[in-house]
Amino acid sequence: MPAAVLGDRGCGKTTFLALLYATQIKYTNEPVNKDNFRFYATPTSLNFMGDMFNHLRSGGWPEATMKGQQTKVSFLFGFKRLGAGAIPDWIKKREWINPFSTIKFSVYDVAGEDVNDIIRTPDGVFNEDLPEEVKNLLESRILVVLVDASRITAKPRSKPYIDMIEYDKKTATLISIIAKYNSRKEDPKLRKIYPIFVFTKFDCVEDNILQGMRLKEKPPEYKEDDDRRAFSETIMRNFFGQTLALIKGGKLMKVSFDYAAYFFSEINTEFNEDGIPIPSIKVMDDGVGHELDFSYPEYRWFIDHFKKIANSMPDNIKEMQDFDSGKLD
Repeated sequence: MPAAVLGDRGCGKTTFLALLYATQIKYTNEPVNKDNFRFYATPTSLNFMGDMFNHLRSGGWPEATMKGQQTKVSFLFGFKRLGAGAIPDWIKKREWINPFSTIKFSVYDVAGEDVNDIIRTPDGVFNEDLPEEVKNLLESRILVVLVDASRITAKPRSKPYIDMIEYDKKTATLISIIAKYNSRKEDPKLRKIYPIFVFTKFDCVEDNILQGMRLKEKPPEYKEDDDRRAFSETIMRNFFGQTLALIKGGKLMKVSFDYAAYFFSEINTEFNEDGIPIPSIKVMDDGVGHELDFSYPEYRWFIDHFKKIANSMPDNIKEMQDFDSGKLD
């Protein structure tokens, strides 16, 4: 199942990818996830995410010269299929059987040339000669939208606020185009799209802004209830309302946008000897070694959410999902 990670320039895509990479490693190696989760990235993508991860661990922030490489990043999540252990031996021997349902992630820059072309000329999405990258984006069944929370401000004419409104418009337009593109599919199961929002730099949101929206300082934990969604949609209505409205309006195009999921990314900081804030390092839970001090539970819940999506895939899609058909270039 293809997934698109969408982000504006400067929204924290690089840091998000580095923290997700750190989580993938820790999550994979947790005993509770033995044989249930796998991830794979191309050597180029692995190098990029690994470099960014090591750069943060070393007390640095992503360099501007490296940010342009984000759109080359793609990777796979693999989740063991429910009931895969009960597959008869004679079927297991067939080489094409794979016990993992896979999700392929590709990263897109909303301010990039390809995405801007889609937004400027929306009717072009029905052109049979679409570039491969554009077609892959429109075919994505999962949309991970990064929202720069540092732009959430009470100053309506400030540049961060204006940038947020412009990004909101672009994202809403893109969702509208994706809905129209997918509405042509005959199978209703193939018209289902899963939206996910990640508020990056959430530690930058001032308490008085949250208090003004009658929200607590921290979002509720990720659970199967409405508290987290109510918290998140309150922020969306105030600062990202166009996109929220288009997600709900997809039903009019017979495109099912499943309830959006929301996650919050934070990285704790400390001051170096020059008084400059840098990423914090903390002792690992076992008391040996050190790791980045960031919102690991949020990233872990992020991966868990994809497990639910993978398990809810229609059978005809599951049969197509393996590490060969989902291979990366």
